[in-house]
Amino acid sequence: MNIRALLAPNPGPFTLTGTQTYLLGDTAVLDPGPAIDSHIEAIRAAMPHLRTILITHRHGDHAPAAVPLKEMTGAEIIAPRDVLDDSVVGRRVSGGESLDVDGTRVAVIATPGHTNEHVCYFTADGDLFTGDTILGTGTTAIFPPDGHMGDYLRSLHTLRALQPKRIHPAHGPMREDAVALIDEYIAHRLERERQVLAAVASGATTTQQMRATIYPELDERLHRAAEIQITAHLIKLVEEGRVDRHLIA
Repeated sequence: MNIRALLAPNPGPFTLTGTQTYLLGDTAVLDPGPAIDSHIEAIRAAMPHLRTILITHRHGDHAPAAVPLKEMTGAEIIAPRDVLDDSVVGRRVSGGESLDVDGTRVAVIATPGHTNEHVCYFTADGDLFTGDTILGTGTTAIFPPDGHMGDYLRSLHTLRALQPKRIHPAHGPMREDAVALIDEYIAHRLERERQVLAAVASGATTTQQMRATIYPELDERLHRAAEIQITAHLIKLVEEGRVDRHLIA
C-alpha cells in the first residue's frame, strides 16, 4: 500500500512541526488533523477518491478535519469511542478489529495511555501508525486522569510484541527503527520512574520538590508539565503499592 504524509500547518510545543495526516492508498486518510481550511483542501486535492477516514484519538489536532471531509466526500469515519459525535462516526473501534484498506489488512490495536480511548493501526506490511502513543522525536505527554502511565507502558509492550517494521507517528518523522524506538520509549519511562522513586527516598514529598531534583535545569515555562508527568508516574506507583498515596497532590 502506498503511504504518503501530509503535514498540517499547526506547529507547537506538543505538535512539534505539526500533525502528520497519512494518506493510505487511494481511498483512506488517517488522522485528518485540525479543521484548517488549507489542510482540508490539501487532503481533498491529494485524495480525490476518499472513502475512509481513520482516527487514533479525540484530540483537536487529530480528529476535527474529519467532519468537513465527510461532508465533502461522504467518506466513512472510523474512530474509537468519545471521538466526534455518534451522528458523524460510521463505525466505532476499540481494538481487535480488522479493516480492509485498498486491499491491505489493517488491524486496530487498543493503546490506552495518552488518552483512554487511543488506538493505533497496524498493517500486514509492518507499518504501525501510532498517533500520539509514539512520536518521531521526543516523548509523548501523559496527563492524568485521562492519561494513565500504567496503561501507557502496557500499550508500549503491546506494540513491541507486534514487531513493526516502520513507525508512522502523528508528530515527527517516520521511523524505520521501530522496535528499537519502542525499546527507547519503555526504557525512558522506567528510568523516569526510577528517578521518582529515588527522589521520594531522598525525602521529596511534593511534585515540585521531585521536579527540582529530576529536572534541575528545566525551563520554568515547562515546570508544570514536568510536574504533571511526575504525578502520572506517582499514580502508577501508588496503584502498585510502591509509594504512599499522600504523595499525589
